[in-house]
Amino acid sequence: MSTGDDAERRLAEALRAQAVGVQRPGPSVSQAYAPPRVRRAAAPDPGITLRTALVLALLAGALLGAVLALMSFWLPGALPPIG
Repeated sequence: MSTGDDAERRLAEALRAQAVGVQRPGPSVSQAYAPPRVRRAAAPDPGITLRTALVLALLAGALLGAVLALMSFWLPGALPPIG
């Protein structure tokens, strides 16, 4: 008997068993069509995130700009001229 005949025989048996209503071992119909289990996302690393780094850089730039502006206002000549 060839493998093609064997495959046809198994298919015929499976179709016959399904028509009769014989339960095969394995997952039930409700389990086979159940939605997949939802996995929780991994907890983020406790390190610094990109958003936090960008906010800190923005605040540092604003602080530096404010300090330089106040220095040029309160201490004229303390900063070298530009250009």
